[in-house]
Amino acid sequence: MLLFHPGVLVFASVASASIDFSSLPSHPRLMFTDERVQAVLSMNETDLYYQDVLGYLKKTAVTAIATPLSLSSASSWSSTIRMNVGATAGMYRLTNDTAYSEWVIETILTVANLSDWDPSNFLNTADITMTVSLGYDWVYDELTENQRKTIEAAISEKSFVPALNSSINSWSEHTNNWAQVTHGCLIIGTLAIGDINATIATQVIDFSLPKLNVSLQQYAPDGGWVEGYSYGTYAGIFLGLMMGSLDSALGNDLGISSLPGMGNLGAWLTHGFGQTGGFSWADGAWTFSNANSLWSIGYWATRFNQAGWLQGMLSKFTTAEAATFQAFLFYNATLNTTNVLSGIPRYNQFENVAGMTYRTSWKNSDGWFYGFIGGYNGRSHGHLDAGSFVVDYKGYRWAELLGSDSYSLTNYFTAPRRWTYYRCRSEGANTLSISNRTQTALHFANQIPSANNSLIRVGSFDSSSRFGIANLTEAYANVSTSVLRGVAVLDDSQFFVRDEIIAPDAVDIAASWHTTANVSLGADNRTAFLTQGDITMDITLMLPSNAYLELVDTNPCNAYSGCSEMTNSGINNVAVRLPNLTTNVTILLALTESGTMPKKFNTSLNSWYSMCTMDCWKGENVEDPYWLRNAEVYY
Repeated sequence: MLLFHPGVLVFASVASASIDFSSLPSHPRLMFTDERVQAVLSMNETDLYYQDVLGYLKKTAVTAIATPLSLSSASSWSSTIRMNVGATAGMYRLTNDTAYSEWVIETILTVANLSDWDPSNFLNTADITMTVSLGYDWVYDELTENQRKTIEAAISEKSFVPALNSSINSWSEHTNNWAQVTHGCLIIGTLAIGDINATIATQVIDFSLPKLNVSLQQYAPDGGWVEGYSYGTYAGIFLGLMMGSLDSALGNDLGISSLPGMGNLGAWLTHGFGQTGGFSWADGAWTFSNANSLWSIGYWATRFNQAGWLQGMLSKFTTAEAATFQAFLFYNATLNTTNVLSGIPRYNQFENVAGMTYRTSWKNSDGWFYGFIGGYNGRSHGHLDAGSFVVDYKGYRWAELLGSDSYSLTNYFTAPRRWTYYRCRSEGANTLSISNRTQTALHFANQIPSANNSLIRVGSFDSSSRFGIANLTEAYANVSTSVLRGVAVLDDSQFFVRDEIIAPDAVDIAASWHTTANVSLGADNRTAFLTQGDITMDITLMLPSNAYLELVDTNPCNAYSGCSEMTNSGINNVAVRLPNLTTNVTILLALTESGTMPKKFNTSLNSWYSMCTMDCWKGENVEDPYWLRNAEVYY
């Protein structure tokens, strides 16, 4: 039961609310309650899809209990342990088979008896806290009194105490994904054992909620996450589990779901997944081996009654890949009964991350998917990648963003060294490099790290097109007066990139396009042929007439000695190059399947919006959001 002080009704002030931990419901209280168990059993009786998912979860649990956990140090913690504890404890909840609960008890006691939970890397501590809390709660009735005390003491002493220790908790000031992981897991811990030690549990709540609140405000106004899709899904794992635990233990989520943008978070997670993976920029990876990171969509889908979100996520994975323990908690047969994918929009845009996506179909991969980003260069985990795009077609990714290099590189997270690493630089993204001197491969110019780059126009010319235009002028303010980039799919048959650049003095311009496809250049160096599987795509340089395509080096270790960066083996950069410096140029590229002639579409970006006939959206050049100063900027 949650007791608010008089007049305290909104999450912005929830830190002043008090939780009466003595009124928490009996165990299990964290999501997989008796009521949820009955719902899962009921769905299993009639839902063939869910039967298959639960069958794979049983296999995971059976495999887990065949091997005792071997873990001598929390620094070796793995998310696989979380997944196995969740699957096995969940199977115990469904079957009451003590073979499952005995393994869970042995496992969480092993973790509880470690000397510490790696507080110097509190992401580990948080994940352990949540895992042990869920295991403890779900097999509570099988624990002896001494076992309960051991686990309760471990959560308190190895998680709560170091979290509250100001001499080692500098991580607590993070407002990026860390905030949702660390504070979300701490809150789950208080819900698990707060009735045993209400004093320290209350201290943790008072400590965590204000910092979590700052992080959650970054979803305003429309649900995108500034660190990109990969880190958004990672934060979503813990945010969804925390909110589900609040719902079941307190009967409400402290008003979090009513915060600006939260009601559209599920849309962002759904629309940001293409044919082959996520639209991840900056340090984020774009491939996903299973549904673990995406299952929070199921929570949002139920919370906001959005069947398309759940179906969109499930359509990306086999039942085996969907069989992670969150399926016990967040699957909803009602939302998966009638296929609604064909009726939901094939596009979306998100002002708060200056990003957009488009796909020609939700139900097959024969057509296109693309994502396009402006954004804040200095954001947490940010790269100098404003204006970048990813493109999928017929099940392959033809333009990709590379994600992070090793986080152990010297000063990887510290400017200005960060901006010397290939994958963090503009050259390592799918964007422009503009310089007042001739550029050479591996030494292309960077964007301005502090730039804020707005998505200003989005729309459709007809039902088989979608375009977006970003104002990138801030990113190149040191060398230009105007830089606009537009991307579009036309006739569901071709993808265009158009750049319009004006500079006060002559500049050299290079436009990078990264792909893992096999690449060969045409004889005139104005066409590149990209091949993956049995599909060949053509990149055609349509403007200007004197420009050419060049395969430039992507291995940064060819540029300097002592290099420890990734060599980017197998990654090609098909770059547009100009023969001379210029003050005014338009660059136009087309991507088509071989055999399809690019449409002549030499139309200025200013005219694109005037030609819009459907779902036209107009943004503004926005100032840095108020929360960016607290969001681990790198400039």
